[in-house]
Amino acid sequence: MHISQRYLDLTKQKLELTRLPREPRFLQGHVEFGVSKSELEPLIDHWLERYDWKGEETAINDALPQFRLPVNGTRLHFVHKRSTLSRVTPLLFVHGWPDSFLSVSKVIDALCDPIMTPPHGDENAMSFHVVAPSSPGFGFSEALPEEGNNLQMTADMLDGLMKALGYKTYMVHGSGWGFKICRAMALRHPQSVIAIHTANPDVPPPRPGLAYNTDDVTLSALSMHSPQSPSFPTQGSYTPHGSPRRRMSTTERPQTLSFALADSPAGLLAFVYDLIRPPIPPSGHSMPTHSGQRNFGLSALQNPWTPTTLINWTMMHWLPGPEVALRWLTNSRAIVSTLWLSFSNVPIGISHFQDPTAGDTSPMGPIALTWTEAYHRVLMVRRREGRVRFPAWERPAELVVDIRELADVLTRARIDA
Repeated sequence: MHISQRYLDLTKQKLELTRLPREPRFLQGHVEFGVSKSELEPLIDHWLERYDWKGEETAINDALPQFRLPVNGTRLHFVHKRSTLSRVTPLLFVHGWPDSFLSVSKVIDALCDPIMTPPHGDENAMSFHVVAPSSPGFGFSEALPEEGNNLQMTADMLDGLMKALGYKTYMVHGSGWGFKICRAMALRHPQSVIAIHTANPDVPPPRPGLAYNTDDVTLSALSMHSPQSPSFPTQGSYTPHGSPRRRMSTTERPQTLSFALADSPAGLLAFVYDLIRPPIPPSGHSMPTHSGQRNFGLSALQNPWTPTTLINWTMMHWLPGPEVALRWLTNSRAIVSTLWLSFSNVPIGISHFQDPTAGDTSPMGPIALTWTEAYHRVLMVRRREGRVRFPAWERPAELVVDIRELADVLTRARIDA
């Protein structure tokens, strides 16, 4: 990965010319209105005065072995690191949105070498050959033709990448949109995908009749949440954000957004920050202070959201331009409901993060854990405390332990069979 100095100079010039909008006092602290100036200005200052892309670029290149390979005529960028241990399983790490291949940086060493890298395992611990691609049109991967710019074709391309690398069968991990891609891979390539690991899966309630077509659904578990409850969404009422049943507002139309975000690094930073919404630190300041450390590896567990981290994530959209990814989201939202029409025999393991101090009535709460049984054979569920949206970045150690356990359960099940 190498970005020309000319482009970096242009980015700095655009940041210096940023005009921030006026903001009434009453907006401060009102998250529903979006990012405030008090949140964004320190980030812009950090980007201009202290952020060092060349240093970050070197750190990324040193931590993550990266390659490019043509798959069906489209060059894909990917991270690939092989384990030297004996108990090894190929693992495809699928990023979601707005994250990128950078998310694998905090788990890849521990997955490949559980003996030398915390969280430590013994000589019998499961290890992995890890492949972490940039999805087509994201990061440094070429885009697919527009008619194929969606999660289904992405699933086919990632399976093609694994086969090109010599992995006929493999596990997959993904959360958020990454999980939806994994689900599409399980449906479209069931002979290749041996298991899915995910965290807090966002699944709809089973459609009528689906549960009765599977032996793995725990009907008693499904009935523990009353459909008459006002907070209980039904199949008919479940409408994913941006689905065809809901007309897109002007601010959701991808090409309209692209004109603003492709030309303004500050605007794109605000957009990404609003999507991530880092938790407010105990000090009460809206942004954590810069720690001065590189944000790669398990050493950066204490503070996953530094200003440098947020800018790195923004750069993964700024460098290629955000327009292809935004259109991918729109195209994928239009077909995401097709993922939930059938049962997949591919087993799944779940890491469920929940804040014990808050109620969990979201679609990713305990209800969805039982709904998942209508779509997959659930091999394991591990409950973890705390709400996270990007588990590989925010809670990497626990995620590594759970991925290892799923691989171990899968291996033992094969031996017993």
